[in-house]
Amino acid sequence: MISICIPIYNFNVVDLIVTIINQGEESKKPFEIICIDDGSNKETLELNAEINSHKSVNYLILKRNIGRSKIRNLFLENANYENLLFIDCDCSIQSENFLEKYFEQLNNQVVYGGRKHHDNPPKNENKKLRWLYGIKKEDQNFNYRVKNPYHCFRSNNFLIKRTILSQIKFNEKIQTYGHEDTLLSLELKNNKIAIFQINNPVFHEGIEDTSIFLEKTKSAIKNLVLLEKNIQDTSSIKLIKTYNLIDKLKLTWLIFPLSKTISKILERQLLSSKPSLIIFDLYKLIYFLREKQNV
Repeated sequence: MISICIPIYNFNVVDLIVTIINQGEESKKPFEIICIDDGSNKETLELNAEINSHKSVNYLILKRNIGRSKIRNLFLENANYENLLFIDCDCSIQSENFLEKYFEQLNNQVVYGGRKHHDNPPKNENKKLRWLYGIKKEDQNFNYRVKNPYHCFRSNNFLIKRTILSQIKFNEKIQTYGHEDTLLSLELKNNKIAIFQINNPVFHEGIEDTSIFLEKTKSAIKNLVLLEKNIQDTSSIKLIKTYNLIDKLKLTWLIFPLSKTISKILERQLLSSKPSLIIFDLYKLIYFLREKQNV
């Protein structure tokens, strides 16, 4: 009854797959696991080769990377069941009844389970910003998610009906990292399709170095600028709201001439051993401003 869809890119998914298989077999309910590798490196392919030995896994390998949106839509062509459960490859499952909780939600069209980060900071200081951002910004408590279902939606851990995803696909114009799930959430909202929130999180294990995280952030902001141009209602997106406020106050002309220098100063702080999320928010705002000005 559930097709578990795992897009893979440069991450070892063996433990994740074994956990899902064990829970699926224990449930004694129909399930399948579809893994599609989106052009990972040779080392990752070697690490993940053993998942081919599991009879409940359909493992497909793409020769070239097609992007986060297109690969998720590709599962529509390979899944056999009506209920599609998407789980990011860089996640772990800590709950012993994770899969069972989703089996209980098959009457809902879209269900989001949530995300968490481990309480202890990474030993590698180069990963501290990404962990800190995850703990403070991404790990929203359940009550907050229930009150803000569309704002809190992420594509890392969600169940969706095949018929819904067939109608409202991930936008394949977004080919690089970032905000493909934001756009899907807005489309669901515009089509009055409810996102039901449950307390069933996965743990994010793929904590990147700060330099990589900053590059991904820039990519996401570029996509956000594109999204703003093509979607009428972006009022729920905090970065856009903040930018619109300073633009309304006629402050962009004051900030823009200094933006390049300010960005370099902020980036040095973020790359330090004590990164600040306030500085990170300012860094994103400055970069958004520059992208709006086509710099």
